Amino acid sequence: MMTRNILIGLGAGLAAALLFASVISGTTLALPLFLLSPLPVAIAGIGFGTLSGATAACLAAAVIAAAFNPLAGLLHLLVFGAPVAWAAHLVGLSRPHDTTPDAVEWFPLGMVLSRLALATAVGIVAAGVLLGFDPATLVTQTVQAFEAWLSAGGAGAEAPTSEQLTPIVSFSVALMPATAGCFALGTAVLNLWLGGHIARMSGLLRRSWAPMWTVVPASFLVPALGVALVGCILPGGAGHIAAAFAGALGFAFALAGYGAMHALLRGKPGRFAMLFLVYAASFVFMLPIVIMAVLGVADTVWNFRFRRSAGGTGAAT
Repeated sequence: MMTRNILIGLGAGLAAALLFASVISGTTLALPLFLLSPLPVAIAGIGFGTLSGATAACLAAAVIAAAFNPLAGLLHLLVFGAPVAWAAHLVGLSRPHDTTPDAVEWFPLGMVLSRLALATAVGIVAAGVLLGFDPATLVTQTVQAFEAWLSAGGAGAEAPTSEQLTPIVSFSVALMPATAGCFALGTAVLNLWLGGHIARMSGLLRRSWAPMWTVVPASFLVPALGVALVGCILPGGAGHIAAAFAGALGFAFALAGYGAMHALLRGKPGRFAMLFLVYAASFVFMLPIVIMAVLGVADTVWNFRFRRSAGGTGAAT
């Protein structure tokens, strides 16, 4: 059994590395395939256990390091591989029920989401340290790259000047630690959800399936998010670290907010249209995600989705 799981992990690691390598193809499918690079790790971890998931994450990093460079492999492991493998391990954790004989108590999915958010934030911070994140230098390089690209395109006098580009680029770079935290957590959750579905359809999912709208982050993340948001005002590296945690934790609550919205709209007329509009706006604007994060925090504190909707188990503690 152990040998089988290791072999499956090796195969999943190779698949993950190939999906990651698709980014160099430059085709339309390059980005979607890159975003799915943690999926084989999730399938191996959820379907075949911790050893398979860990093997897949490590081999994917090793192959990426050999094919590209060691830094790329390490970054994939820190941001995608290790957090997804660990979360898959948590999904499979169980223990005998305290009061019901022969029953099993599974690790709460709310705690899985909470720990995954923390793990992805740590991965983003470590990646920033390895890359030597320097906002001032990055702004200068980005503005220069934009100017060169616009000049090559023949924009001429209509092209924006560096003075016009710098404030926009500076704002984007300032948000980069937070947006990276959001991106990393969103990618991990997507791949774990898909991996769970695939394991379920293959008969490999040992725990019962729970709808996403029932997953609520642990209550301890509420003050943690508050501390991270306050820390964002700190200068230098401390502020960047706080922003990475604020992005990851905030997106965890945003996911909870979307879940609460699903629960509160169940059975309501026009539900599909409202959900479509909210999700469409979220892909274009940041404000809906912030609103969903506020809703997620409120729901975690007051637990109103389960008071107004049937089913559910409440927030993790």
